[in-house]
Amino acid sequence: MTGDVRYGNDMRVLIVGGGIAGLTLGALLEQRGFSPHIVEKTVDYGGLGYTLALWPAGSNILKGLGMYGGLLGNADQLRTYTLLSDRGKQLHSYHMSDLAADYGPTYLIWRPDLVDVLQRSVSDEALRMGTSVTAIEQGEGSASVTFTDGTTGTYDLVVGADGIHSRVRELVFGDVPLTYHGMTGWAFWVDPSLATPGEAIEHWGDGRFVGLYPTDDKLACFMAVTAPEGSPDPVDQRLDRIRECFGGMGGLVPDVLNEMDDPEEMWHDDFYDLQMDEWVRDRVVLIGDAGHAILPTAGVGASMAMESATVLADELTRTDSAYLEQGLEHYVARRRDRVDTVQKKSRQLGSVALVDNSLLASLRDQSVKFYSQTRMEKYYEDFLSSEI
Repeated sequence: MTGDVRYGNDMRVLIVGGGIAGLTLGALLEQRGFSPHIVEKTVDYGGLGYTLALWPAGSNILKGLGMYGGLLGNADQLRTYTLLSDRGKQLHSYHMSDLAADYGPTYLIWRPDLVDVLQRSVSDEALRMGTSVTAIEQGEGSASVTFTDGTTGTYDLVVGADGIHSRVRELVFGDVPLTYHGMTGWAFWVDPSLATPGEAIEHWGDGRFVGLYPTDDKLACFMAVTAPEGSPDPVDQRLDRIRECFGGMGGLVPDVLNEMDDPEEMWHDDFYDLQMDEWVRDRVVLIGDAGHAILPTAGVGASMAMESATVLADELTRTDSAYLEQGLEHYVARRRDRVDTVQKKSRQLGSVALVDNSLLASLRDQSVKFYSQTRMEKYYEDFLSSEI
C-alpha cells in the first residue's frame, strides 16, 4: 500500500443501520477481510415485526455466510399460494413446486428471526447498539461522522442502511419525500391451526386485504386497509377499528378477528415506498429501504435489500479508497434497472390487491380466476432469473 490508499482490511467502512441490509453487508465484508463498523439505533432488536418472504436470491446469500441452517430452523417453505375473495371464495390456488425446482425454495420467516440469524453472522465487536449519527461532513476522500453518543470517526465510506426513515439520507441528501400509497396495515400472531403449513392464504377484498403466512411453528396475520395518510391508530381503540374495517369478510377472517386480544403486541405502519434518482453522494451510499424502499405487497423487499448489500460488498472488494467512486458507480449500474422494475411491479400489485371500488374488485376477482399457473410462474421467473 502506498500513500493514503486503503483497501481490504484497511478500508474504513461505516454501516449505519443494523437491519437486514446492514447486517448482510457487514457479514459479507467481514468474510472478505474488511473490518466494518455497524451502528444500530435500537438498544435491542425487540420482538415486533412482520413475516417476510425470502426468495432464493436472498436465502442463497445466507448459504455463502454459512447461516442457511439458521434460516431453515426459523422458516417455513412456501409451497402453495391461495387467493380468496372478500367473502372467502377461492379465486385461485398456485403451487410453487416448479419454481422451487428451477430456482430454489422461497421461505416465510418472521423479520426478527431473520435479523437474529444475520446478527449471528457478524462479530460482536463490529456491531454497536443504541447508536446512530447526528452529523456527516464530507471532505476530500473521506467522511467525518458524529455519533449520538458524542464520539466521532472518519471513514472512507458511509453506508446508509437505516431504513425508510433514514437519518443518513436526511443528513446527506436532504428532504426526500416518501410516496404514500393509501394503505395502512397491522401484523400479529394467530392460532397456527387456522392454516396449513407451507400455504400462504390471501383474502383480496374491496379496499381491504388479509394475509395468513406460516413461519416455523407460528402463523402470522397481516391486514391492510385503504386509509388517508396519517390516520390515527390509538392502541386502546385498535381492536375496535380493525373489527370495523374487516367485519363482513368471509373465509378465515372471522376466526382471525376472534383471535385478536393484545393490541400492544401488534405491529402497525402505513405503506410508503421511495424512489430516488441518486443513491450515492461522494463518500455516502444508500442501500435497502434507505435508498429504494419497496411496498410489502410484492413480498421481495428483504431479498432486494440483501441483493443490494451483496452487490455493494462485491464492488468494494474490487476497489480501494482511491478509486471508490468507480466502485460505487458500478454498484448503481448493476442495481438500478432491477430495483426500478421490482418497485413498479410492487406498486401495480398493491393497486390490484387493495382496489377500493366494488365493481373493479369484482372484475379483478374474475381476472384472478383465469390467471393461470403458467402466467404466475412467468411473473416470478422474471424476478428469479435476473442477474443481480
